[in-house]
Amino acid sequence: MHKKIVFLDIDGTLTTFQGMLPDSAREALAAAKRNGHEMVLCSGRTATQIYPFLWDSGVFSGMVCGAGAEVRRNGETIYEKYVDPEHLAILVDYMKTVGARYYLQCRSGLYGTSDITEQEGALFAGDPGTKEKREEIFGKITTDNHPKLRRDVNKFAYYEANADIDTIRKNLGDYFYVMESSFRLSEKSDGEVTIRGITKATGMQIYLNAAGIGREDAIAFGDGPNDHEMIDFAGVGVAMGNASDDLKKHADLVTDRVDRDGLQKAFQKLGLI
Repeated sequence: MHKKIVFLDIDGTLTTFQGMLPDSAREALAAAKRNGHEMVLCSGRTATQIYPFLWDSGVFSGMVCGAGAEVRRNGETIYEKYVDPEHLAILVDYMKTVGARYYLQCRSGLYGTSDITEQEGALFAGDPGTKEKREEIFGKITTDNHPKLRRDVNKFAYYEANADIDTIRKNLGDYFYVMESSFRLSEKSDGEVTIRGITKATGMQIYLNAAGIGREDAIAFGDGPNDHEMIDFAGVGVAMGNASDDLKKHADLVTDRVDRDGLQKAFQKLGLI
């Protein structure tokens, strides 16, 4: 088999939404790497939100993070894209008008204003319940009362908005793309905001160009709203058993759930291990 580059979403694909990596997935990743294939994290999470145990495992050669806004390979950042100051100001002001809680997903970390960070427990109530567990899963949110001045914003996550996704898309205009959040935390509108035209698929293409490998030798695994482009782009797109029905329709292969050895089963079926 030709060398494959395997792009892997994290939440709901590699790990459960509680941050647990199944032993079967750990074994499959290591075996595929030994067989000469290249493992790449491909996540809506920004780099500082990547679970340390994943990156420290030594299995992954790089990452497409921030839903395509940053690409790293072999320890080198080969692409990065930030929200421009004018549109960042528009975004922050608009989120106030719809009463949303939000945080900025930046190259240097996660940031929110004090009125948001002080009420973080209310936003992330329930599961995960403790502050330590929230920080382990989502990352630590640092207070920044001047969010419009940040210059390293890859993307944006919001919750509890008093407007639906379609309304927010319309009002934010063409610069941004708005999608449902991978983590649904409220009964209102929860979403992610990226720069239009920057997706996991564009990050994958940049990574493949650097590796000198064509998209026909790319395999992508996903489960959520921000995985459509990567599933469509890859030579083989795999949806987890816990993925939405819509994503499954786009996939070339549907495997079992993340917590039922879905990753290992797909790796075996595709001949990676």
